[in-house]
Amino acid sequence: MLELVDLKKKLSKKDYSKIMKNLGERMGVAQRAARDAKRPIIIVFEGWRGSRRGDIINEIKQYMDSRGFDVYSTVRMGADVAKQPFFTFFWQNLPADGNIALYHRSWYYLKNSLDIKPSEEQSADSKHMTYEHINAFEKVLTDDNYIVLKYFLHISEEKQNKRNEKADKTLGKAWRELNPAYDEGGKYKEFEKRYEEMLQATNKPNCPWLVVSAEDPDVAKVDVFTDMVMRIESALAAGPKVTPEEVRPNYKYDELSKYNPDQVMDKKTYEKELEKYQEKLKMLQIEMFQKGVSAVIGFEGWDAGGKGGAIRRLTAAMDPLGYHVHPVAAPNAVERQYNHLWRFWIHLPQAGNIAIFDRTWYGRVMVERIEGFAQPGEWHRAFDEINDMEEQWTDHGMVVLKFWLHIDQEEELRRFNERQNTPSKQWKITDEDWRNRAKWDQYEEAVNEMLVRTNKPNAPWTVVEGNNKYYARIKVLKTVCEAFEKRLKKKD
Repeated sequence: MLELVDLKKKLSKKDYSKIMKNLGERMGVAQRAARDAKRPIIIVFEGWRGSRRGDIINEIKQYMDSRGFDVYSTVRMGADVAKQPFFTFFWQNLPADGNIALYHRSWYYLKNSLDIKPSEEQSADSKHMTYEHINAFEKVLTDDNYIVLKYFLHISEEKQNKRNEKADKTLGKAWRELNPAYDEGGKYKEFEKRYEEMLQATNKPNCPWLVVSAEDPDVAKVDVFTDMVMRIESALAAGPKVTPEEVRPNYKYDELSKYNPDQVMDKKTYEKELEKYQEKLKMLQIEMFQKGVSAVIGFEGWDAGGKGGAIRRLTAAMDPLGYHVHPVAAPNAVERQYNHLWRFWIHLPQAGNIAIFDRTWYGRVMVERIEGFAQPGEWHRAFDEINDMEEQWTDHGMVVLKFWLHIDQEEELRRFNERQNTPSKQWKITDEDWRNRAKWDQYEEAVNEMLVRTNKPNAPWTVVEGNNKYYARIKVLKTVCEAFEKRLKKKD
């Protein structure tokens, strides 16, 4: 792709001024139209050092409303960010509906930087991040109607050397400290090969690259502005992308039938086992923190299935400074402005900490599927999106555990009536619980498919037989302890 760029392209000052006046006005109109249409935009700038990305970005900002417009650079990512899964920073900084995130070096720079100078602080997932992972990340975004624009600014080796020498003379070495990117100096051919591979591997129909000649800064600005305006206008004219419903075999999953919710444990045994596993968990949490191993624990289950009780027995053994419980309800007004996975990425734990989710990202393939809040194409593709997300977490070294609290219909009805008839428990029962109960068969079908399609060795489901609360709580505690012990024995 690089060899096809005309580096000799020139533009007169007169033509430049005339073209940019028109493009600038269209740029502002396109931004406002995207905001009205609630289409978020992500703009990526990569390229050679000395290609003057900053000049183009400044020009863009002159024509765009600064509200809802943020500029980021992975060059300045801190050490704490680098200790989290590779895409965490980018998920946490997704633009809301109608807003814009612009990257002056992005996930591409981060990958190249890690390839060139792998740090011992970086996890295995970062060291082995592939272009396939990047393509998958960008596909999740464009499938969700993000407009993603990618630009690579290309200059010759001679031009790069001249610009860098001039910058050193006029600005001093401080300019390199301001923008501490990896050094391409004296390695032009080596980096040219790397960049060509990157461009070829990630130039996809949903996220194409525009490689721009930046030998003449005016040419670069015109080419970028022209493409940006046309692509945004075209995307808005085409309207929101609708994911087609996948053709699926007429297959009925039947995973829950393998589990008998009627398991037995008496109170005396329960109290003995509770003390044993809570004491063990207390020590394991300390070791997890010391070794910087984090964990994500998700709870799903039937209404009144015992999630809250299981979580309380789990957290009773932990240091409160090292965990956080995230109750998950229907997405609020803010959360609805982002991709459905965003609200979980923003709550990933820091190294050595534990995040517990009371309801999880699986709402997309259960309640949102059944209640029609997600279109068929959306919840169909969510299985792969979720599997990919969990794989990123576990590749990073996180422990990911998922529990389904399983009770039968009779036990659920008994617990509903108990809650309704006990003043201190009435807050636990809602009209929505009764409505969900009426759709038991639909939920059972969805849960069965969820368990089969997202039960992976790296992030397994544990079905907890829950008619007996004592048995259920101990099974959860025991499973967590065993998973932590296994992870702590593993050599990274």
